[in-house]
Amino acid sequence: MDPQKRPIYREWSSWPGWLVVMFWGTMFLGMAFVSLVPGESDEERFWGLVVLAVTAVGVQLLVSGLSVRLFRDHLVVGLGSAGWISRKVRYEDVLRTESVTYRPLVEFGGWGVRWGKEGKRAWTARGNHAVVLHLKDGTHLYVGSDSPHRLEERIRAVAGTRIGGEGRPAA
Repeated sequence: MDPQKRPIYREWSSWPGWLVVMFWGTMFLGMAFVSLVPGESDEERFWGLVVLAVTAVGVQLLVSGLSVRLFRDHLVVGLGSAGWISRKVRYEDVLRTESVTYRPLVEFGGWGVRWGKEGKRAWTARGNHAVVLHLKDGTHLYVGSDSPHRLEERIRAVAGTRIGGEGRPAA
């Protein structure tokens, strides 16, 4: 991989353990049910199992947790192992950063990719800690993190004076 395209820093937040257990438990129960349904042919059982397995892997790839990757001139926050659902933020579009403790259920109705009131957006997987990126367009982007102070420090270290777009350091 080209060193210019390799992340300088990477952070991963998985979904809460209880949710992972519930998801895979549901998938395995579904597979057990499909394999034991009376009156179905072996071929129908096989295809039912394939559909459940593909669904489970697809969900895992699409939305299994939250990744944050810092590059030289931008960061990417994304859902899932594959990172197909993601958002890129250029450092020059960030006015300032802030580590916060927030209320995900009250402010956003839960976790995941969420829209709140007054220009608030959230990309979170669990917990109530985030780094808020105050963007030039007025958006407050909450990036969930298990270690928000460390993530904020890394963003500032990588972005340097580009935050604010006018040479101002993050405050």
